[in-house]
Amino acid sequence: MPAPCSTRTRAAIAVGAALAAALTGCSSDSTDAAAPTGPAKVAPPAILQAGTLKVCAANDGTPPSVYHDETGALVGSEVDLAKALAGQLGLKPDFVESAFTALIPTLQAKQCDVIMAQLYIKPEREKVVDFVPYVYSGTGIAVSKEHPAAITGMDDSLCGKKVIVAIATTAEEQVVNQSATCTAAGKPEIDITRNSHADVALQQVQNGQVDAYLDTAETLGYYATKTGAQIQLAGKPFGTIKIGAATLKGDTALHDAITQALGELEANGTYAKILADWGQTDLDIQK
Repeated sequence: MPAPCSTRTRAAIAVGAALAAALTGCSSDSTDAAAPTGPAKVAPPAILQAGTLKVCAANDGTPPSVYHDETGALVGSEVDLAKALAGQLGLKPDFVESAFTALIPTLQAKQCDVIMAQLYIKPEREKVVDFVPYVYSGTGIAVSKEHPAAITGMDDSLCGKKVIVAIATTAEEQVVNQSATCTAAGKPEIDITRNSHADVALQQVQNGQVDAYLDTAETLGYYATKTGAQIQLAGKPFGTIKIGAATLKGDTALHDAITQALGELEANGTYAKILADWGQTDLDIQK
């Protein structure tokens, strides 16, 4: 997974979601995709197969973006969005799974039409694919709903607080820097513990053993909406980076069609509903 996410909470956020070992390049039709809204709005050669949008997805992903549930079905916020986009384009989604590192080569080999798999928009990637931004990724601070500890975000409200951060993440670097800011201002340092087991860390937050847990905002949203964790985010996500749908360089017809379809999903409320279902409202690309 690309920075700023780490190798991090992969094992931890897989709790309750048995990740199946899918073979590189395997393809699976969606069973609960949104029905096409009308005639196909894009056709070959802009897409590989008439009537179908082939979506490259990671078979080694984690909740909440793209992962396998306990039945082996491919699920996640980006899976739901891909299905909605396909339906809006008048197409049927077909997910082509590969390892994350093979996603762009799989697209370039013309085994899929678009990548939707937590692909951060970076300059080096923009040289080889075109992007349609559809959501942010960022860092969040989870606090107990019952005892939010007066934490308001990545600011001086963390001074003197006990926090847990996921190891080797952007969150870890940011909280270390904030602790230095605290002490430079004559305030207590932040008491930092490192633990990459999100479920364990969040249990300590709920129990009042620590004041906060820092990880990706999407991870925290997943726990808040899908596992029943009694947590809430303190302040808005920070350190954000855009995630986008990647198409072949120069495939203007498909790129423009996806851009239009996304705008229509934003206008009719489908986009907002998908984000809300996965606890990602604060990661709305329109904000």
